[in-house]
Amino acid sequence: MRLEKLRFELKLHPLHYLFVGSILFLALFVRVYRTDALLRFYYDQGRDFLILKEMVETPKPVLVGPTTGLAGILRGPAYYYLLLPAYLIGGGSPLISAYWLQVLNIVGLIFLYWVARTLYGKTAGIFVLLLMSFSNGIVDLSRWLSNPAPIFFSVPLMLFGLIQIKQQRRADLWWPIVALMLGLNLQFEIASEIWFLPAIILLAVINKDVRPKWRTALICVCVFGATLIPQVIFDIRHQGILRQGIAENFGQSTGSAFVFVKEKFVYRWRQFTDIYANILVQRDYDLLKILAVLGSLFLIDRTNRKNSFVLLVLLITPVAILSFYQGNYGNFYSYYMIGTFPIFMLLLAGILSWYWRIGGLKILVILFFVLFLNKNGILVKNFLIAGTDGPENVVLNNQLQAIDWVYQLAGDREFNVDTYVPPVIPYAYDYLFSWYGEGHYQRLPQEDLRPLLYTIYEVDPPHPERLEAWLKRQAGIGRVVKEQS
Repeated sequence: MRLEKLRFELKLHPLHYLFVGSILFLALFVRVYRTDALLRFYYDQGRDFLILKEMVETPKPVLVGPTTGLAGILRGPAYYYLLLPAYLIGGGSPLISAYWLQVLNIVGLIFLYWVARTLYGKTAGIFVLLLMSFSNGIVDLSRWLSNPAPIFFSVPLMLFGLIQIKQQRRADLWWPIVALMLGLNLQFEIASEIWFLPAIILLAVINKDVRPKWRTALICVCVFGATLIPQVIFDIRHQGILRQGIAENFGQSTGSAFVFVKEKFVYRWRQFTDIYANILVQRDYDLLKILAVLGSLFLIDRTNRKNSFVLLVLLITPVAILSFYQGNYGNFYSYYMIGTFPIFMLLLAGILSWYWRIGGLKILVILFFVLFLNKNGILVKNFLIAGTDGPENVVLNNQLQAIDWVYQLAGDREFNVDTYVPPVIPYAYDYLFSWYGEGHYQRLPQEDLRPLLYTIYEVDPPHPERLEAWLKRQAGIGRVVKEQS
């Protein structure tokens, strides 16, 4: 019997890994297909690529990264340094940087597969790949050329490190890697990721199996502290601007950032329901409730609780603390929780794999994946085949079409460009003219006034009055010779 079982396992492994490889290939496909046509390149992307351009042309260290939603608080510069190799290889092309992020995210999926497999078995590894690869919400965030996207690499690597530590495998190596990922998480997206720090400290305190030795703990503190050095230097050079921002946002002078009021708590949990429901099956709140019940039954089992302990602490800590957070003028965007999405999906994979092992309940798991893949498949497909010429579509493809039109119509004549985009500052076109215009047409719009002026404007549905005022100002500058949409 044992020999037959061994033969069966040897036959199973190639098929299993072929299936894993197929999922990863499809995951990469839905993340890179038509990137040249569908890439969103707006204010944030233009700002970031102008900084990358400056880093290359005037080599000097960049000490801070993109802004946060909190006034006066800036992220670290890790995102810029992460994109820099792709920027150099691609000659400034945003497409190469977008592809580079997708490669990192696929590596993150591989780490998630091994975490799920270690904690819950091979079936859970397959399940977490299906969940993360084809969730429309996850795919959409993955295709976002912005600083939160690398979270889908750094958080899985952090989780993989923690599980290696839990399994007593080279803790002296993996603790510093976990500390590094903690620091990088804060530079990619800070809202939920900052609370991983107290969660991991709590894990180390209450669980002696994962507690680092003093020497390892000191190394971890140094590694984590090193990720903060650029911001510390920036703060010192700029008279404590970051410290002032932290004080203003979390101090008592402007009201507490945390409000312990029942109505606020209930409203925040409605937001959490929206956020986690939408990364599963869009707006299917009943499914989320059913999964919560199934999860409760799953955690009754002592082995499941033990295997899930690290994930539960890392998920519950930020959710519990952010339940009372009311900073950023009460704004709370779904991507604030991006660091918890891989953890949530891992737990769900564990729950589903447990029910899969209960013979009569396999049908529930099958029905879930039929619903999940069908609903998300439709949304992903609609995005991938979407046209880009609608009246409100703004993507890299038609932005470059507009720039081509300007250069082709101008011919050899010198010209000026004036641009209106929401939210007013045209960083995207500033960068695209400097990269695409100079690269393809070997010249740039003139800074000093010329008789020929091209005005590029995008629609602004939330504030049509701003666009109208801008167009009136343009009408007073010159005479319209030709228009193109």
